[in-house]
Amino acid sequence: MTIEEKLHELRRIMVREDIYAYIISGTDPHQSEYLPSTWQQRNWFSGFTGSFGTVVVTEKEAGLWTDSRYFIQAEKELKNSGIKLHKLRVPGAVDFPEWLSENVPSGENVGFDEFCTSKALADNLKNLLNKKDIKAIGKHDLLGEFWIERPGLPENKIFTLDKSYTGESTSEKLARVREFLYQNNADYILFSELDDIAWLYNFRGNDIEYNPVAICYAFVGKDTAKIFIKKNKVPKQVAEEFSDLDIEIVDYHHVGLFIDELNKESKICLDYYALNFAIYNKFANKCSVINIKSPIKLWKSIKNPVEIQGFKAAFIKDGVALTKFYHWLESELKIRSISELEAEEKLIEYRKEQSEYMGDSFHYISAYGKNAASPHYTASSKQFSMLENKGLFLMDSGAHYKHGTTDITRTISLGELTKLEREDYTLVFKGMINLSNAVFLEGTLGTNLDILARQFLWRYKRNYGHGTGHGVGYFLNVHEGPQELRMSYKNQAFIPGMITSNEPGMYRENMYGIRHENLNLCIKEGENEFGSWLAFEPLTLCYFDTLPLVMELMDKSEIEWLNRYHKNVFDKISPYLDEDDKNWLKEKTKAIYY
Repeated sequence: MTIEEKLHELRRIMVREDIYAYIISGTDPHQSEYLPSTWQQRNWFSGFTGSFGTVVVTEKEAGLWTDSRYFIQAEKELKNSGIKLHKLRVPGAVDFPEWLSENVPSGENVGFDEFCTSKALADNLKNLLNKKDIKAIGKHDLLGEFWIERPGLPENKIFTLDKSYTGESTSEKLARVREFLYQNNADYILFSELDDIAWLYNFRGNDIEYNPVAICYAFVGKDTAKIFIKKNKVPKQVAEEFSDLDIEIVDYHHVGLFIDELNKESKICLDYYALNFAIYNKFANKCSVINIKSPIKLWKSIKNPVEIQGFKAAFIKDGVALTKFYHWLESELKIRSISELEAEEKLIEYRKEQSEYMGDSFHYISAYGKNAASPHYTASSKQFSMLENKGLFLMDSGAHYKHGTTDITRTISLGELTKLEREDYTLVFKGMINLSNAVFLEGTLGTNLDILARQFLWRYKRNYGHGTGHGVGYFLNVHEGPQELRMSYKNQAFIPGMITSNEPGMYRENMYGIRHENLNLCIKEGENEFGSWLAFEPLTLCYFDTLPLVMELMDKSEIEWLNRYHKNVFDKISPYLDEDDKNWLKEKTKAIYY
């Protein structure tokens, strides 16, 4: 079906359902960022392939709301579709709930998918629209009526991780959950976010590309534990391990039946912001609900010593692969052209050579020249550029190893650069170093630190629209909360053990894009009469291209940081390289002087 035909069919159903506007969610029943194909409804309906956005369809209009990471991409993908781009996180931006309140006539109805909308979002929508005498009504997936070839739920097998990898057994984690129940005077808790459940029960899956999770729910009580999952996804050995831990395996679709059997006097903890509207209401209609955030989000963000060592081992392997790749790229470009696609395929090939490699942690952003101006550009067989011996090339990539997850961006020069390219490159780099060097009080939020990465760009009246950093999971989702580095407020302090990206950027449409990214470990930096102090330890091991740097803009402390960092990269990576790669890396990491 064409997008025009989909719009027509949806509007026909909307008339039948007495709905003036319908919201097409950008997530699934588990509030996932990346989705299994069966819940990629926004992509299927609109053609927009980004990981963030919401579509709204009314009788006469249709729009997609997304942020600056996807403005350029969305303009291209929505062209001539009949769906208008609405820009978020820019001055004067109006999000879709507010837009609906202003554009839907009083007395009309707005429909939303009750399984793919969180309870918090649904309530916010209802409260906002009620003020204008507009009703928000939960519906069950109107697109399903005409999405004829919709894929079914994935049926990939799950596998467990030994304590030698996780550093904490499932029994120990369940004990933490039960202590949490005791502290909150609750009988049960339901976990619905997939990475929370994978962390709790120490398993991994393959249901979502790049995210090693499985479609399921988890239910824990003071003397019970269940996993709601399609039973054919659980191999015999895993089933036996779960049985030994007294974890009952229940079919994924039987959550509703289970809720019906609960004692109405039961008190259950539910995450208002994470659980979907339909399941939340079913619990609320049956027993007493305690609204509380899942404690697992914070627990899993603080890596234990085994996990930290696993990450460090992953970055050595990653550094070896990246060194081989950038050496290969430099050598090959001297004799022939290389496409963005070939470049990313070659890097994947080098990563696959590393032991315990489990796959990519996201779709690589292999972007040359003006393509890199779109922060989440994706090269494809229909859209790619050839690398030339001039300008900038940006590669944002990452991998899952069985003992850690990586995420790294490097921007390198392929030849002649303009004065503006070099200046932007240097200002972004200074911000990355400045944040890396941060020493801050315990209790400091990401919002407090974000300016450290932006201040040099701001000094020249330049900026980037995305956040500066996100948490990273341990062989789990590459984007993980609760900590963030961004301008908008989030009430989560940094805690030793958290691993967070540091990735300031700079983008000029139709010209180029620049981003420098390392992952940093939050560590203790001592105590004195003024308080407890924290700092960042860089984990990523890959050289930075120093050729584009404008040395007049760099100060002595920044150059000293770079020289220390490069020495560490060479010392950690060189033992695993052949002589040719080792000599090349030695040249790339040699000390520079002010």
